[in-house]
Parts: sequence; structure tokens; C-alpha cells
Amino acid sequence: MSEPLVDVTGARKRRGRAKRRRWLQRAGIAVLVAALLGAIAWVVWGSPWLLARHVEVSGVALLTSDEVVDAAQVPLDTPLAAIDTAGIEGRVVAALPAAASVKVTRAWPGTVSIAVTERSAVVIIPLGREFLWVSADGVIFHRSSEAPAGVLLATAGVSDVHVIGDMATVAAALPDQVRAQAATMNASSQDSIVVTLKDGRKITWGSAEASDLKAKVVVPLLGVKAREYDVSAPTHPTTR
Repeated sequence: MSEPLVDVTGARKRRGRAKRRRWLQRAGIAVLVAALLGAIAWVVWGSPWLLARHVEVSGVALLTSDEVVDAAQVPLDTPLAAIDTAGIEGRVVAALPAAASVKVTRAWPGTVSIAVTERSAVVIIPLGREFLWVSADGVIFHRSSEAPAGVLLATAGVSDVHVIGDMATVAAALPDQVRAQAATMNASSQDSIVVTLKDGRKITWGSAEASDLKAKVVVPLLGVKAREYDVSAPTHPTTR
């Protein structure tokens, strides 16, 4: 009995048709995906539904929302996806000294949210009938007609940014128990910072150098009965 002949040509044709069908299916899926991505891109970048329409500001107390909005210069009526959040953050920080940091986010479908973290004062400097607020990094960022509660009053020339910066460094380094007793701080130079306590005792701090070490030394030193405490050389503190 003879073996049945194998239809080689037909099998090849069937495999070819199956391969073409798979290719067409894949091509169709690729076209659909591309069309979907294109539609999404149009909705995000080109449709009138996702434009920047509103600006929301949070975290302000010293600043006003209007000041932040003016500084931000948010380009309204442009696609929300195209908003340069880093650029807005930079503009607000550069224009408003009271803004220590800014975080800008997109709130879909059409809001730009600006969250501001304001600086806080570690010392205040009287100037005429006002008080200048100074942050821990030595920035004069606000002024008020009344002194804020719980902030150390400092005496220094407002034109000497180095002295102001060093006084701010010292004020930020003061231990809580010392800060609670402190009444004023004064300095005629960067090396002559003195803290006066509410009971009249004085702490000669010297410069802002090694303030962390001086802060550790001054706490036990205040346990010694004296009127003046000198931690300007923290490894050899003295009292009198």
C-alpha cells in the first residue's frame, strides 16, 4: 500500500495565511493603541477641558494669597500639563523673602496649587517703630509694628548682614531652656555676641563659630552662681 502524499504547498499556504492574520491583528492593535494615545495627548495638551483656570494658595500667614499669585505669574488658559511648576516655585521664592520654600502641583482638571512654607523668626531687630524679622539663615523677611511673642530681641546695625546672620545662627542654636530665659541679644561685631537673660545675667557667646558646642556647654554652666558666663572659648568656659 502506498503512503498518502503530504500536501506541502497547502500547508505552507495555511501557515502563511495564519502568519498574515497574526500580523494584521498586531498591526490593528498597534493602530488602536496609537489612536488612544493620540486621543489622550490631545485631551491633555490640546483640549479646552484641561487648561489652567485657577490658582490656589495655601500655607500663608505673613504673606497674602494675592502676593503669592502675583509673584507666581501662572500662565492661565494654557494646558495644565504644560505648566512649568519649577519655574513658578523659583519665581515665588525669589520675589517673596518670607517664602522659605514653595511646592507647586497640578490639581486636575484646571487648578494650579501653590503650597508655601514661610520662614519663622529667631530674632527680631527694632528699627524705628517697627521690628524686622530675621530667620535662622539670616534673612530679614518681614517687618511688623508689634514684636512677635517669644522671639529674641536683638540689637545690631541692620546694614551689617554678617553680624545679623551670626546673631541668627546663635539664636537658632540656643537650647530651649536658655532661649526661654533670654531677654535680648546684642553685638557690635561678629565676635562680640552677648545674650542677656531676663534676670540680668549675661552670656558672652563671642562669634557664631562652634555654636553647637557652646550650646552644650552653657546649660550646665548656668548652674554655677554668677553674673556673667563666657563660652566664647567653649573648651575653657569661665564665670564671674
